[in-house]
Amino acid sequence: MLGQFKRLLFICSISMLGVFSQSGNAQQQVALFEQFKVTDEWSEKQLLATQLLSTQLSNQQQVAIYSGLAERAFELSNYPQALHYYQLLEQHSTFENLPELHFRAIKMQGVVQYFQGLLQQAIIDYSRALNLAVRLKSPLKQANLLSNIGLAYFNMHNMELALDHYQQAKALYEIDGSAQDKADILHNIAGIYIRLSSYDSALEIYREVLDVFQQLGDEEGIARSYGNMGVAYTESGQNQLALHYYQLALRYYQSVNDAYQLSVQHTNLANINLKIDELDAALYHAQAAQKYAQQIDNQSLRLASLHVLAKVQLVMGDIDIAEQNLQQSISLAKEYKDELRIKDGLGIEALLSAGAGDYKRAIHLHQQFVDYQRSITSEEVMKALNVFQSQFQSNQLNQEIKQLKQERSLQELKIEKRSQLTILLSIVLMLVLICAVVLYRRAIEKKAKAQLEQKVEQRTQELQYVAQELRAANQVKSQFLANISHEIRTPLTAILGQTDDLLHGLYQPQQLQTELLVIKKHSDHLKDLINDVLDISKIEANRLDLHVSEFDLVELVNDVYAMSSMQAKSKGLTLLLENHLGSSYWTKLDMIRVKQILINLLTNAIKFTEHGSVTLDINHTEQGVCFKVIDTGIGMNTEQIKNIFECFQQGDNTITRRFGGSGLGLSLSQQLAIMMGGYISVESEHGKGSEFIFNVPCKEYAPTLIATDNSKPAATKGLVGRVLLAEDHPDNRRLITRFLKSIGLEVISVSNGEQAVEQCLSEFPDVVLLDIQMPVMDGLSAFELLHKCGFNKPIFALTANAMSHEIDNYLAMGFTGYLSKPIEKEAFYQALATHLNSTSTLPLANPDISDLVTSFIASFDDEVASLTQHLAAKDYIALQQDSHRILGAAQIFSLTDVANAAMCLDKSLLSQKHNPSSDADVKELVDDLIKQLSQQLT
Repeated sequence: MLGQFKRLLFICSISMLGVFSQSGNAQQQVALFEQFKVTDEWSEKQLLATQLLSTQLSNQQQVAIYSGLAERAFELSNYPQALHYYQLLEQHSTFENLPELHFRAIKMQGVVQYFQGLLQQAIIDYSRALNLAVRLKSPLKQANLLSNIGLAYFNMHNMELALDHYQQAKALYEIDGSAQDKADILHNIAGIYIRLSSYDSALEIYREVLDVFQQLGDEEGIARSYGNMGVAYTESGQNQLALHYYQLALRYYQSVNDAYQLSVQHTNLANINLKIDELDAALYHAQAAQKYAQQIDNQSLRLASLHVLAKVQLVMGDIDIAEQNLQQSISLAKEYKDELRIKDGLGIEALLSAGAGDYKRAIHLHQQFVDYQRSITSEEVMKALNVFQSQFQSNQLNQEIKQLKQERSLQELKIEKRSQLTILLSIVLMLVLICAVVLYRRAIEKKAKAQLEQKVEQRTQELQYVAQELRAANQVKSQFLANISHEIRTPLTAILGQTDDLLHGLYQPQQLQTELLVIKKHSDHLKDLINDVLDISKIEANRLDLHVSEFDLVELVNDVYAMSSMQAKSKGLTLLLENHLGSSYWTKLDMIRVKQILINLLTNAIKFTEHGSVTLDINHTEQGVCFKVIDTGIGMNTEQIKNIFECFQQGDNTITRRFGGSGLGLSLSQQLAIMMGGYISVESEHGKGSEFIFNVPCKEYAPTLIATDNSKPAATKGLVGRVLLAEDHPDNRRLITRFLKSIGLEVISVSNGEQAVEQCLSEFPDVVLLDIQMPVMDGLSAFELLHKCGFNKPIFALTANAMSHEIDNYLAMGFTGYLSKPIEKEAFYQALATHLNSTSTLPLANPDISDLVTSFIASFDDEVASLTQHLAAKDYIALQQDSHRILGAAQIFSLTDVANAAMCLDKSLLSQKHNPSSDADVKELVDDLIKQLSQQLT
């Protein structure tokens, strides 16, 4: 069978390749393209690209190849190759034909240049891309490029231009940007504050940005914030805090192997360890920074790492090596116009010469250091002059210019005077530095101890607060468990009791219908209770969607009134309906949810009213419709009103004992009302009754000609066709097969996905029903294989996975539809009838399944043995398959306790990848399932 399956796969693959072209060369080209797209190995990808480019390709195909090579090279941090292919991509694309791709080719050239440390060229490419972003009319692209240009200017120490571009980007982000965008630009602006020595302002911004990044789960943004906070703490002299934040940033970049940021953080750590006299650590980090800079060939980072390495080696006494590294650093600084490091480098070089005894050269270098200071000072003065010239009249400007020149002359005299004392002071400073380091370290230790004590006290207070919250949550949980346990056991007791009587024949034949109706009533109640819990969970997880449709609101109210009349009559109450809307009121809302809210409100009013009446009043409002449910019941005091809309809460515990209920109805109704734009309020007085007011915004529409008959047919037409059923559990397979045959269908049943593919490709059934979780090959894999092989018949997903996001995934994959377990016969029939021909009318089948239930229970011995074996071997994959198989069948045969235990085990094992459970937890869940299986056997 496996050989036949492989042959079918081969035939299927050949047939698909034949679709692309009739010629062998075209087929080879298609195969090369497919291999090029899926391979990640760089040398192989280049070889395939070379082979493809040697053939006759269209311009669009060449563009696809250059784009793939460029993106992969960038992912591998191979920046020279990435730049080369982005340039080729620009040459082979035009803005008119491929605007987005052409724009990205130019923008990414700037990004690659930035990562290589070629900041001026990066600004040129960013500016070209900015012009295209304007033509694309994309404010976010413009803001992103403005931010990138500002960052390049920032790294070139041009704060004026950096701030100008940041502010332009910020203005665009304020209008169109996300929270992430706004946090990123604030993060960049905070760097300006550091350069301007406004460390407190910078740290305040970083803390706000860090909070946003943490809420967004942006780990890269958090790491950037940690690194820059370290810079701020370094510049403000808080070295231990700086060291802490640098190390936090380093841990993240090590986890993602970001060579660029690893070089930056190692450089920062080298500087801070040098400041606190940890020379071995400083040397290690400086060497690591240089290694990562060389790895990505970034000259700017290499300059920074060489600079700090020279300083470390100077302090450690390695004068010759320090001078070599310093000369490389100065050469790179001159090449890339890094004036700050040129100036700082000359000062360090003067110290190196003095340490080597070459005082003449030291004096000469120091004079150069002073000259650089003068030139920078002159530039600052000229900038100030430009500002003054734009603000004052020409006569005032002349006076200010003279004053600035005088100040510059005085400043030059002061610099010359200081230069004569610098060499002598440097010797004294070295001695003072040694003493200062000792005293400083003692002060740091004392300060760190105080900070630690403060943190311990703060953490203790936080833990006490968390403990209080946990105690409150535990009380709510205990109350909910007590309520829900009572609510579940009440109908469950009736169901089990009636079922036991039926099994033992303790009824009269003419009473069979009545006994079954009792079971049906309590089963519906239990289903509604579970649905309420699931709806609450879906709302909290943002999984519940509204289904808006057009309907007659008056007709819906009449239905709810009729449904509640029997309940009110049984308690001797008067149920009144006051309709001020007229004979009809067509609107567009979620009909099911509006009905659910009204039923909850009326049911509560009747339940808590012993004597008197309950009134349902409907009226117009300016925004829509107002429903009022007024009763003469027990009423509520102020404290009780505060709690009634909370999950699992009622007025107090005495109400739970007296009237029952899970405490879900009003909470669910309120959340549903809010989702529809409405709200539920309450007015009540203890002992005098309550008035619940449900306002919902809506408009009245003229009715359209649509079918409104929602009644279920008592009979249906037989169907003609062949259905393939893939279901791994034998009892489920027999039950579904029996139902399908009862409505006239021919059934092909198999137990796994591999068999399903074989039968589909050989028998070509009219409809396919695929269980999702099956052994050998699961339903999703089988669906994908059938799709690749060209099978085009309807395929339905058949599974107990009923969450909305799972259903959306199945439909997104291409499944025709979705059918849930346990089987809903009407929905099952309607889905099949859409794709199959109908014949004569026959009753909708309700086949006898008692023998299948008995057979399923009889298999529990084998299931217990399988669970025990797989648990002992810690084979969690096999355990999950066991639990899912038992879950599906137990749901179909209404074995609630078994289904619940299997569901708990199944969910726990499915979450192992993301939140691993302990062996003890898994064993406890398996033991619970085995216990439920054993109870059914007895």
